[in-house]
Amino acid sequence: MIALALSCALAAGPPRHVQAQLVSEVASVRAGEPFWVGLHLRMAPGWHTYWRNPGDSGLATRLRWTLPAGFQAGEIQWPYPRVFSQGPVTSYGYAGEVLLSVEVTPPASLVPGEVTLAARADWLECEQVCLPGRADLSLVLPVRAAASTSAPTWATAFADARRRLPAPPAGWAFDVRETQEKVSLVIRPPRSREPLHDARFFPDEPLVIDHAAPQTLVRDKGAWRLELTPAPNARRPLAALGGVLVIGGTGGQNEAVRVEARRAGAGGQAGGDKRPPAQEKKR
Repeated sequence: MIALALSCALAAGPPRHVQAQLVSEVASVRAGEPFWVGLHLRMAPGWHTYWRNPGDSGLATRLRWTLPAGFQAGEIQWPYPRVFSQGPVTSYGYAGEVLLSVEVTPPASLVPGEVTLAARADWLECEQVCLPGRADLSLVLPVRAAASTSAPTWATAFADARRRLPAPPAGWAFDVRETQEKVSLVIRPPRSREPLHDARFFPDEPLVIDHAAPQTLVRDKGAWRLELTPAPNARRPLAALGGVLVIGGTGGQNEAVRVEARRAGAGGQAGGDKRPPAQEKKR
């Protein structure tokens, strides 16, 4: 990973440029009925936090839960990120605000009353400098026998966060091809879809692609190729490639699709339908 080009404060302290809040999609909890809560981060202008793979620098936001007996919390659901570049350093994260949602399942034996959900949130907030952020958060929710009802205050935020989650690749097909200089993500969209005009791939893991290198989308007969540059220390050959493909749309309405692709000839395609691969143009 490229060394941090940003100056980072080492001493932990109170958040300076990020406001953190634990919020709920529901106004009340019902025994045995899963519901959604989220870490809402609001960043000051010019500041950002990080995605699950921060890219060349940064740290992914973390949640450590303290829950009542019998409660279980799932994994963070990550909306697709944006790109931040400073010199040779390219990172992935969020500006403005973001809601990182988590599904919580209460026990079937839960009795009416109230429950307190608590979590410690840790993040890195960056502009020209980076500062560690931390907050101990809690949320008190009533427990009722009736079905849960939505909390209108946060309904729009949860809906917006869901729209930014990568969709399962139903109807899509992906595979990976390699040369010495390039990694190609081969994309076969659903047959009914309009042609692709712009796309960006965000890998799940570091040390796979060069985050700062351009990503070039090329039409290739019945498919598209997104040309990627391998990271200098990437393990080769690349057996599989996982991440999120963000496709640019009109009016800024982007579409995100989950990618689980295998290298062509290394066990077949992963994700989507199994259409025969389009022939690649000779170079």
